[in-house]
Amino acid sequence: MKVGIIGGTGLYEMEGEAIVVETNYGDVEMIFFEKHDRQIFFIPRHGKKHKPAHSVNYFANIEAMKNAGVEAIIATSTVGSMKKEIKPGSIFIPNDFIDFTRRKTTFFDDEAVHIDMSQPFCPIIRKILFEEARKQSIAHEGVYVVTQGPRLETKAEISMLRNFADVVGMTLFPEIVLAREKGICYASLCIVSNFAAGLQEKLDIEEIKRIYENKKRVVLSIIDGCIKRLPEERKCDCKNAADKGRI
Repeated sequence: MKVGIIGGTGLYEMEGEAIVVETNYGDVEMIFFEKHDRQIFFIPRHGKKHKPAHSVNYFANIEAMKNAGVEAIIATSTVGSMKKEIKPGSIFIPNDFIDFTRRKTTFFDDEAVHIDMSQPFCPIIRKILFEEARKQSIAHEGVYVVTQGPRLETKAEISMLRNFADVVGMTLFPEIVLAREKGICYASLCIVSNFAAGLQEKLDIEEIKRIYENKKRVVLSIIDGCIKRLPEERKCDCKNAADKGRI
């Protein structure tokens, strides 16, 4: 099984061979290397200059993974906690999401393909990630709400959203849906970098940077453990999502 890693904030580089993959949405530079007898393909989601979440070329990134033959993606990101018990510095593994963005959502503009999102994350990868995360850190699971950005949320928005979700971030969508449309297994590994607006006096970007820098080794260790344990043959149904969604 070929494995893809999408690096979020703070995870911009990995050692390996730089390759360029052509897609219908532009060329994508990836880093290729081998580990635990697997071929690994790494893309820094935001690029070296850190594009804001709403400007990321999610379509090119996911299609590049597909064109490279990737069957499973581990995607990292930073999120803000909307629950007091989910503290900064902990790890969060989403099991569902709510989309509040205004972004293009599908590869299928010219045909009706209704992807089932009853179980949006690959159950096998997600389970392994959560188990590996609990070995390394305090880990939580729950619902990730995706906002448009680039601004952070207001206290009133967080007060509303925390009734329905646990953490808030900007990058999960449409990445997760596009991966499902391409038949790629996908799971998310999040660093909780701060409390959301209203749960702390102010949001300090420098403090957020410090937390994800301190947690980078933990994240890499979790990913490493997950890659070791991924089954060679897929036993989930992620690869069939598009075919089953066609009318």
